[in-house]
Amino acid sequence: MSVVEQHCGQPGLVVAAVAAVGDPVEPGDVLVVVESMKCEHRVVATAAGRVDWIVPVGTVVSATDAIVRLTCRSTPRPPAPSEVVRLYLDAALHLTGGRCGTFQALDLDPRVLEGRPDRLVPVVRAAAADGDGDGDRPPCGVTVGIMSHHVGAHAEPVRRVWLCGDATRSLGAVAEPECRRILAAIDLAEAEQVPLEWVTVSSGARISMESGTENMDWCAAVVRRLVEFTQDGGEVVIVVAGVNVGAQSYWNAEATMLMHCAGTLVMVDGTSMVLTGSRSLARAGGVSERSDHDLGGTGVMAPNGQAHHVVADLGSAIELVLEHHALCATGPRHPLVRSTTTDDPDRDVGASPYTGPEEHGWRRVGEILCPTSHPTRTRPFHVAPVMEAVADADAPRLERWADMDGASGAVVWDTRIDGWPVSLIGIESVPRGAGDGWEAAGTLYPMASRKVARALNRASGRRPAVVLANLAGFDGSRSSLAGLQLEHGAELARAVVNFRGPLVVVVIGRFHGGAYVVLNRRLNPELRIVALEGTRVSVIGGSSAAEVVLGREVTAEMERTGADRDGAVRSVADRFDEVHGVHRALEVGSVDLVVSPSEVRGVVGRLVAPSAPPVSPMRPAPPLAGRTAVLS
Repeated sequence: MSVVEQHCGQPGLVVAAVAAVGDPVEPGDVLVVVESMKCEHRVVATAAGRVDWIVPVGTVVSATDAIVRLTCRSTPRPPAPSEVVRLYLDAALHLTGGRCGTFQALDLDPRVLEGRPDRLVPVVRAAAADGDGDGDRPPCGVTVGIMSHHVGAHAEPVRRVWLCGDATRSLGAVAEPECRRILAAIDLAEAEQVPLEWVTVSSGARISMESGTENMDWCAAVVRRLVEFTQDGGEVVIVVAGVNVGAQSYWNAEATMLMHCAGTLVMVDGTSMVLTGSRSLARAGGVSERSDHDLGGTGVMAPNGQAHHVVADLGSAIELVLEHHALCATGPRHPLVRSTTTDDPDRDVGASPYTGPEEHGWRRVGEILCPTSHPTRTRPFHVAPVMEAVADADAPRLERWADMDGASGAVVWDTRIDGWPVSLIGIESVPRGAGDGWEAAGTLYPMASRKVARALNRASGRRPAVVLANLAGFDGSRSSLAGLQLEHGAELARAVVNFRGPLVVVVIGRFHGGAYVVLNRRLNPELRIVALEGTRVSVIGGSSAAEVVLGREVTAEMERTGADRDGAVRSVADRFDEVHGVHRALEVGSVDLVVSPSEVRGVVGRLVAPSAPPVSPMRPAPPLAGRTAVLS
């Protein structure tokens, strides 16, 4: 983004403002009207952007005075596939210690008999006449190949079937030639058990006087294959590198946005995903916006959670994708691998500094987690500093859905613990918002429930997941129920039931109610619950129990001690919390292990390691019909 201040160009009196703060403007749009010597002069925008400030009506201005300040968003120029390949190989040199990546161009085998499935074969084409390397471009709007990089600690390079839309050919429009190559690429990724990686630039299905609905039929065939591929566990990584219209936007959704999808979607700032372009939508009488970016840009797709990551430019997107593969690569060639770390596996997380606001009153993470300094487990704290303390100090932190509206109650990172890749999930423990948008600490609201479910689904069978839970339960307000709380909470429970691999819940505060039910070993015998000393694990918090359920005990307390009702409620609540403490949960088998903050990293590191041995005194999981817990 850039900020532009536009000068008036002539002296006069500002008599009218046509634009207002917050308005998007395009070059040529009228901003203000200036009167000079009884004549009116309309000052028009010289750049596209959003109005941050505009001169008030009644101001006398000179020719050099600023009349408006615009925040301008530069729409990235969609690069040709050959440029994208060079960016990938350059990024590899930077991120992999000088180990080069490779790219092998592929195209359809011309020898395949009619009626047989298309297949891709290596091709060697003549260099382009201008020597820019575009001679490798196929005779259509999509380039296909095999991209390979050495990343992370993986012994073998991470290979992907790679697609790139070509905006220099009919704005990346797609029809039979493009769809046949996309279908063959999905088939190859499925056969090779490797991810499909797709740099997307496309104006959608081709529109011409020579072809019509058959183009949509081919687009539908791609939709079907994407659904089949992802439902069978295939991973698709999308990099939105330009405007995506119609079919391409739907393909992106089928590949990365559904609950079962395992991949990720990275948007470059200034790009967009729309169903119909803003101009076409306006011509058709639909509710449009001033630009494709306002219609479906990052300002829309990051808050709604459909963009997992937003980055400044294509180079940053490629670096993020390579980090993603380093942390998340899976499959027969890439078993879970431990990276070298300089961090002590038994480091005391309590010694880590608390980097949240000073008004929270914490200096060290240990003050939050220690039962002596935080006996009530009710004071607010940001969960990110606790996540920082648990994760390896030298590991990357790729945060997914960071800008997702209504989902700030959960924080999701791809990172490492004791060198092992994990999805680390934290439950935010400070109140958020104001008015109707206010949210309580340690409580799951609908979109946060959805975010946690998505995170678990993406990690399942690929890497361990660790949940840092200070969780009083699900919000049960009318607005949350109207916001699909039951549905998203059910999706979270389903994600836990279906999770494959190590799943560790670390209770760092309170753990009550429905949230305890959906993160429970009866849903998944592989789940392990590790609680810190002094935490509260029960059906309901003591205060709520005393107020709502334990009326007889409160009355008896008042009669026995002469206390007023408020005092009796507090006394009964404290007694309830003491009785239903973490050690009772350990005794009945609801918690596997109670540890001190100094032991957390070591315990979690051992539990996320492949074929982790049981950590004494681990208790057997409660029986679940049709499933058997085996600790080995």
